[in-house]
Amino acid sequence: MSDSTNGSTLPLVAAAGAGIACAVGIAAYIYHQKTKTKKFLNKERQKVTLIDKIIVSHDTRKFRLGLPGKNYILGLPIGKHFKLFAPNMKGKVEGEWNKRPDPEAGKAEIERKYTPVTGDETPGHVDLMIKVYRGGEKDSFPDGGKMSQYLESLEIGDTIDMMGPIGMIEYKGNGLFTYGKKQIPKKKIGMMAGGTGITPMLQVIQAVLADPNDPTQLSLIFANQTEEDILVRDMLEAELQKHPDRFKLWYTLDRPPSAGWKYSSGFITKEMIQEHLPPPAPDTLILMCGPPPMIKYACKANLEALGYPKEDMLEF
Repeated sequence: MSDSTNGSTLPLVAAAGAGIACAVGIAAYIYHQKTKTKKFLNKERQKVTLIDKIIVSHDTRKFRLGLPGKNYILGLPIGKHFKLFAPNMKGKVEGEWNKRPDPEAGKAEIERKYTPVTGDETPGHVDLMIKVYRGGEKDSFPDGGKMSQYLESLEIGDTIDMMGPIGMIEYKGNGLFTYGKKQIPKKKIGMMAGGTGITPMLQVIQAVLADPNDPTQLSLIFANQTEEDILVRDMLEAELQKHPDRFKLWYTLDRPPSAGWKYSSGFITKEMIQEHLPPPAPDTLILMCGPPPMIKYACKANLEALGYPKEDMLEF
């Protein structure tokens, strides 16, 4: 009797065990799919959610944009950026924006390029540091900035469209940059940034200095209107303090404080470049990002006058 019972129950036990194993396997697969790291940016337009808005200064905000889940990373290569999209705005004068013809007049939406101040080390979200240009605060800027004002108007939980990665420049590590398909190996990187143009520089600086085996030397001149306008100053100076032998930092201000300012004043000059950036050489590369007049007159013109080859200048 017992032999007959055992013979009939063994297949049932085996089947039950197989079913449990299968269920465990499926559960493990689902858990793995939910927790494995996924890259968010895929060159398609996708929505992100505003999950925090931090006041950094009177006109600067840190916008934290949530990705679809905690297992998502942005997936933005070092040196590249993404676009944000927003509804277009009309200026105070029809067809104009800030007293000039508006090239976006009539368009339903606008797009702007941004480089975040966080990367793949912050799964689940990405942070943007944005200077908000409000309409009416300056006579020369009566309409303000379209995208920055739109971002400022967003409430927690609102969404905005993002697309990327985009851009020609990428840092691969150990001094190797690419510009499209061209490879550019360098040992010394000179940087010139103006205002919000600091964000792609910060991205490269953090990537280089995070790798103790990366021998690349970095030098930065950062131009701003006033001392209060210096974005991510705490982050830059933290890197300087940790890596004084690998990173050099210099500021210049249009309107410096009346006392105690130990850096430069005015536009970037040839003398400033000679003193604070690596000289032209086969192993030197210059990176630039800032307002077009600064790039044209303060950066490129002075670099060319000092003998830097055009092929050793890259603009974000």
